[in-house]
This record gives sequence, C-alpha cells and structure tokens, in this order.
Amino acid sequence: MELVFPGYVKTVMSLLEARGFDAYVVGGAVRDLLLGRTPDDYDIVTNARPDEIRIVAEEGGLGVIDELGQNFGVVNLLIGRYAVEVASYRNETYGSDSHRPAEVWYCETLQEDLGRRDFTINAMAVDSHGRLIDCFDGLDDLRGKVLRTVGNAPKRFQEDALRMFRACRFIAQLGFNADKAILPAIQANLERVSGLSLERVRTELNKLLCGPYAGRGMDLMVQSGLAATCCRIRAHGTYEAVPILPEVAELCHIPQNPSYHPYDVWTHTARALDKGDRSLEVGWAILLHDVGKGRPGVRNVNQEGMPTDYGHEKLGARMAEAILTRLRMPEELVRRVAWLVRSHMHFGFVSAMDDDVTWRWIRKEARSGTFRINKEMADAFKQLTAVCVADIAATTATRTDVIHAQMYGRRLVRMAYTMPVHTSDLNLNGSELMEIGATRRQLRTLMPYLLTRVQDGTVENSPESLLMASKGWLRRQEEKEIQK
Repeated sequence: MELVFPGYVKTVMSLLEARGFDAYVVGGAVRDLLLGRTPDDYDIVTNARPDEIRIVAEEGGLGVIDELGQNFGVVNLLIGRYAVEVASYRNETYGSDSHRPAEVWYCETLQEDLGRRDFTINAMAVDSHGRLIDCFDGLDDLRGKVLRTVGNAPKRFQEDALRMFRACRFIAQLGFNADKAILPAIQANLERVSGLSLERVRTELNKLLCGPYAGRGMDLMVQSGLAATCCRIRAHGTYEAVPILPEVAELCHIPQNPSYHPYDVWTHTARALDKGDRSLEVGWAILLHDVGKGRPGVRNVNQEGMPTDYGHEKLGARMAEAILTRLRMPEELVRRVAWLVRSHMHFGFVSAMDDDVTWRWIRKEARSGTFRINKEMADAFKQLTAVCVADIAATTATRTDVIHAQMYGRRLVRMAYTMPVHTSDLNLNGSELMEIGATRRQLRTLMPYLLTRVQDGTVENSPESLLMASKGWLRRQEEKEIQK
C-alpha cells in the first residue's frame, strides 16, 4: 500500500535521509490517510537527535519555529507556510502524574518508539516511499473498525489517564467499536482521572461532542464511569477538584413515557447525539437538553401512570449553565447552550402549524435581551432546529415527523430573519432620518419606536414604510409642541 504525502513533508524527509537519518510519518496522519481523509498535520519521527534535526533544517533552509519541545525530543520546523513536527525516537516511563511522563529518553528503533503509543491505529508509520510499517496490527484494526490499545490496556491507561478520554473521543470521531479490554481497563483506572487538568479533559470533551458518532463516544464515557469522575484545576496555589459530568451519568435507567420514548433518558440522549450537526454548541445542547429529567420537583406521573417531566427544560437550562460554568467554558457558549436547552420544548408540533404562535415566540425572543442583532438570533434558531430535530429523531417519531420538524425549522429561521432585534437591523438609519428633520435627541426615541412597530408587524421593515412612519411620528411631535 502506497501513501502519498504533500511536497513539504517529502522535503523534510528527504533532507533527513540525505544526511543518513531515518524519516517516517507517524500517528494520526497515517491513520487518516489510510481512511481516505486529509490529515490536519503531519508528524515525522527520526533517529536524529534534536541538535542534528536543527542542523539539517538550517542547512536545508528551513525555519525552526521554536525549540521548546526539545525537552521531549521534538523540533518544530517551518517549510514555507507549513509547520511539521519532527521528533527523535523516544520512550518514556510514568510516575504519579496522571498525564506527563516522569522520564523521557531517546531510543534507537522505530518499533520501540511506536510501542509507547496509545492505540494501534495511531502506532503505524510510513516511509518516504509510501510503504507502511505496522508493528502492532493497526491496519487490521482500522479495517475492522476496532479501537485497541498498544499492548496491555490497563497499563496504557494507568500510564496516561488522558488516554481514557482519547478512547471515547476516537470512537466519537471514527465510529469504531471499543476492544473488549478497554471498558474494564478504564474502570480499573478511574482514580487516575483526579490528576488530569480540566483544560485537557475539556479539550477531549469538546472534540468528542463534535464527532459524527458523539453518542457512541459519550456512552463509553458514561458506562465506564469516566463521566462521574473529577479532574482538577489549579487555583490560588492549590488544586481544586472539578466534577466532569456526574449529572449526565445520573440519567442512566431513568424511564420515560413509552408512548413517546422507546429509551430511558440517557439512551435517548446518546441516540440524539449521533444525529446532531457536529457543532460545539449543538453538541453540548443535545447532551444536556434532558439533564433536568427525573429530578425532584420535575419528575411526576400522569393520569395513565406514565412518567412525566414538566418544566425539565427550565431546570435543565439552569443545570446546563452551572455545568458549563464549572467546566470553565466561554461565557458566550454557556449562554447559548442554556438558551437552547431552555427553548427546545417550544419546538413542538402544536405550534409547528401555527404561524401566529411562532411570531409571538420570535418577537418575545427578539425583545428578551438575549441577542444583540437579528443575525445572532437567526443563527440561534438554526442551532435550535438542529437540537430539536435530533431530539425528535431519537423518539418514537416517524420519518415523516422528522421531515416536518426540519421543514418547520427552516420556516422558523426564515421568520426569525425578518424580525429585527436591534435598531441597527432596521432598513433605515439615523442619517436618513435627520435628512427629513429628526434631531439627534429625537432619534433616541424615534428609533426604538420604529423597532417596536416593526416587531409588532404594524410597519414593514422597508425604507419607504419606515420613512412614512417616521414622518408621522415627527408630525405628532410638532403638534404636541404647538399644543404646549
């Protein structure tokens, strides 16, 4: 099997080989090429030491971006506008730290370097002629869609606890099945999570939720117990424990009304995650959209004896805000996800056929102060459509129901685009109003007046209609002044 690299990668490999050194592309780039994907970046390993790599680069006219990685045998090279990470063959041992190796040393062979890696699909290499070196049967696992550790699974996870989250993330990105050894190996090393930084765990969570099989990956995190563990953050000179997602883990085995839901709350959530649009806000919103279900004050039983969760969206929005704030997510993402969770029950079939109900809802949101401008609100409704379509698709709804939801979502977004949120969304500006005699002082009242009229539907958002309404308002102001 021959794999082809970009020219800038070949340049680095050729320069190393011309000086008598090995040069192999390794890791995720090889995996992605074998899957028919375009790698995000390319990593090269060599038996050259960092000083020798730097000399090769200088003689070849390549830039050295930085040498901070040389403590770990890594040199970052710049070839035109491309960066390539070149690492010396190395091995490592781990101590008490849950992620960083206690000792790193250089080794002599490619196989030893590959043997320290996490999963077999990431432990393949390709030489400059495109030939594959596969010491741990990674290609077989790639073809079989199996995620398997290199060597002993408990040992791999004990060495570096972040690998457990990476396992969940790769399943979410690739849709592979976890080797049977992975689940018990994670469960045997849960205590190691407490030594991981929140930053690294958060990065893995975000990547997972953007994966096309996010439900599979998150299910492994929940079923293994990872979701219920704590990582840590350093604050005021000491480490503070940060619960990861215990609220999500608590959704397992919570029953729902079988008339609408064939699954318990967690299984429904996992199924919905697999149907999201791969954006971060939507991923988090789907994960947390039913987090309020089964909680005291929300869980009840209807007249038929079936479980209900009236108001779970309100409680869920508060919980989502608390969870994402705890995970130190950006404020803008926290606000958007909380809004999506709070709003997802509005997207029902009761209102889907009634434009008057929808208009009132959109107008209420436009005036709520949640959004700065019209486009921001319309984008939020696009995301809400993605959340709600995924939610509906993971219930007893038919394919026709899902199609209707998609159609309603598209109509909802079109309607949202016609509802101004801010005076800047009006198709008439202050300068044009001053041309017909409005003063700057009057604009402070006139512009909000026009915004309200357009939102109410009594004036069209067109220059002509706005100009006519403005002239009427100015005339009434003059009459008031005369009467005084």
